[in-house]
Amino acid sequence: MLYKVRCRPAFAALFVTLDPGESITVKTGAIISMDGNVTVKTRFCGFWLSAILRKCFGGKDIFVDYLTNNTPDSLTVVLNQKTIGDIHRIDLSQGSICLQPGVYLAHTRGVSIENHWAGLGSWLAGEGLFKIKLKGRGRVFMAAYGGIIQKMIYKDFVMAQGHLLAHSPKIRLKYRKGEEKVNIVITGAKKKNQRTQGNLIYYQSRNLHGLIDYLRSLV
Repeated sequence: MLYKVRCRPAFAALFVTLDPGESITVKTGAIISMDGNVTVKTRFCGFWLSAILRKCFGGKDIFVDYLTNNTPDSLTVVLNQKTIGDIHRIDLSQGSICLQPGVYLAHTRGVSIENHWAGLGSWLAGEGLFKIKLKGRGRVFMAAYGGIIQKMIYKDFVMAQGHLLAHSPKIRLKYRKGEEKVNIVITGAKKKNQRTQGNLIYYQSRNLHGLIDYLRSLV
């Protein structure tokens, strides 16, 4: 499978070339275009009961489209997201990853999806009780509103709600209410010898809540 992110960083689109017999799973509604011989099947995002629970308790991803190349020729699929911004690939060889609601775009064969308990703080902050957790041996593609920033966390790190994209399942998130906004406190994982182990997070340079507030100010 070949992939290429084009039109970046503001208007990124993911071009995927499927060789004969290859497949990719994508978020429903993310397809811009595809060769006519690509086989499309709609399925639940993970186990059907997990997908329904995630949808009922604040999640956004319930269905996905399963695209397969059953022809002897290479076929191309083009994917994008609803907002402007960049697209990034995560290789799961370094471990599983949790995605914030609405961030998931696609994943390759060998990746499985399950629910990850987000906690009551996430529920009260409007982000739902569950997030999607992706694990296995494959690649995951996520989409952001704005640019994508990678950072290794060794100690407490605070960011405004709406910027976090993805994090390790080992990371604990705490939601702290400020005067005007909710901040997320991200903590590093301490070993038994009290040394702090770094964990990689991904966050975006823009915030949809900020855009909504700005548009409201113009009305």
